[in-house]
Amino acid sequence: MQRRAALRSGLAFLGGASLAGCLDTLGSQSAWRDLVVDRPEAVYVPPEVHGMVPLAGASAGGYDLSLSASRPHGFWTVTGTETNQVAMRESDSVHLMATVRESGSGRYLPAEVRVSIPREGDRLDRTLWPMLSQRMGPHHGDNVTLPGPGTYAASVRVLPAGVRHRDPSTRFEPAVHDVEFEYDPAAIEALERTVIDETRRGDPGAVEPMGGEGSAAPTAPPIEALPTPLGTGRAGDCRVAVALDGEYLIASPRTPHNGFPLAAASLSARTEGENTGDSVALSESFAPGIGHHYGAPVELAEGERVTIAIETPPQLARHEGYETAFFDRGEFSLRLPR
Repeated sequence: MQRRAALRSGLAFLGGASLAGCLDTLGSQSAWRDLVVDRPEAVYVPPEVHGMVPLAGASAGGYDLSLSASRPHGFWTVTGTETNQVAMRESDSVHLMATVRESGSGRYLPAEVRVSIPREGDRLDRTLWPMLSQRMGPHHGDNVTLPGPGTYAASVRVLPAGVRHRDPSTRFEPAVHDVEFEYDPAAIEALERTVIDETRRGDPGAVEPMGGEGSAAPTAPPIEALPTPLGTGRAGDCRVAVALDGEYLIASPRTPHNGFPLAAASLSARTEGENTGDSVALSESFAPGIGHHYGAPVELAEGERVTIAIETPPQLARHEGYETAFFDRGEFSLRLPR
């Protein structure tokens, strides 16, 4: 696994510069990665952050979709506990990103996102990677090629596979969003790239997420907003808020620092007390008042201890700062109040 790397710096003289296209002679490959030496096996401050531009938005089938783009840049895919770095290609034009939210609550909803865009003489058909970045939070993205400036029509299919609704009478159904957007290579090239000061980059921590109406990164609700909060625990870098909604146990894992929900994992729970039993798998779920979480009906008595275990780490592609984190399969326990 690519967890740690001793990387050489040929650009240390740049310090904390904020750049908007003035180092284009370095090419489309990320030169900033060389600024991080000996990455920690934890969430760390990345060497640089990218600006982004909104492309389009639409609502259909109960989902709000937003498309945006940034400069092409590398990322890591995850299979089990192994990572694979995805290199950029010379032909890559933009890093295309999609964020899906449930319309009623505006909360992040994990889904499969397929994009189809007609191009000159062919068509771009791509399933975007579910991924995580410190600026955008959870989203779907990939580096794609657009042949030139102009207006593009995109058909985006949203399939919330693997996530059930907390209300058994409600099902998530596939939906198609048809949008148009303008692609201007000069606007992408002019997006700001900010090199993090050398006193911070590579240190444990995170950069600030995006904010602003309509563009804020999706975050998990604070534990105080959950029904009957029990407390929080931690397994490695993964922080988990635990709550009860009647006899429904809620485990809401999120990133440290920025509180982004962590999808595509598997969690379990077991009790130790009067109703001690086998471990119960917590299903990946969504509820408007809770957002994305993992949950299951359980029988718990006052004073009982409940143990939450992370069985499989989040199977999300990662941008820099997250590619070495969230691989611990740990557990923690909380005792119910009497």
